[in-house]
Amino acid sequence: MRIQIEQLAEQAAGISAESNKLLRENKQLTDRIRTAKQDLQQGGDRLLERQLQDDLQASRELSDRIQELDNRIYALTEESIAKQRILVGLLNDEIERLSGEARVAKDAKTKTRILAEVLKLQKEAETYREQMARESSELLLSLDVAPAQTDGPDEIQQKLAVLQDQQDIIRSKIEGLDRQIRETSKALDLRRNMLELLRDIRRGEEDEFDLDRSLDIAELEGEIADAEAALEIWRAKRESWYAKEKIHGEKAVHLAQELENMLQGK
Repeated sequence: MRIQIEQLAEQAAGISAESNKLLRENKQLTDRIRTAKQDLQQGGDRLLERQLQDDLQASRELSDRIQELDNRIYALTEESIAKQRILVGLLNDEIERLSGEARVAKDAKTKTRILAEVLKLQKEAETYREQMARESSELLLSLDVAPAQTDGPDEIQQKLAVLQDQQDIIRSKIEGLDRQIRETSKALDLRRNMLELLRDIRRGEEDEFDLDRSLDIAELEGEIADAEAALEIWRAKRESWYAKEKIHGEKAVHLAQELENMLQGK
């Protein structure tokens, strides 16, 4: 069971990496589309208009592909949660069994050994419970909250509550990305300054203190490239979450209006 859960996590991570790559591509397309629209407003040519239409189509296709990958991650996450729930149940049964053995054990050495195993299993179970909580929040975002013709006031209230939970998760995602972007940007600036300092030292006629022994230009350049790639992915993700936040806000307004109409008998 543990191996199966790990394999599901590896599959989801692989798909997520592919999705991140497509998000970066779509972000570049979106930026190009925005620029093209601005240029066309100022008077562009037919070639630019044709390129804009091609980019719009490519962006739609990329968005569809990203959605397909998200659906696959959703299915894997559902399966993972189901298996983790079973495993946590088995762990709890084993914890209870071992606790019973510890209570009737005759010597302190045996009790200590059994209780150490119980603590280990409790820690493992708690890890899975925390993981399930994180993954369950991801599934919550995918719940459909569109109003149905058969919905009454109670159903609309429930869907509004789900929307509120979804908006809280989305805001938390955006805040987390904002924090990652800020921290990585600061670290990136520091590495760029270090790289420039190191290059200045190496350009000099003499390195009196031999400062470059502990610094490696290639290593710094690699760290900078990694940070820049991460920032590009996180900014693309943040833009995607901003779009989702807007959509969920519009849904909440629509549902609230539906509820008001019902209560007023319209």
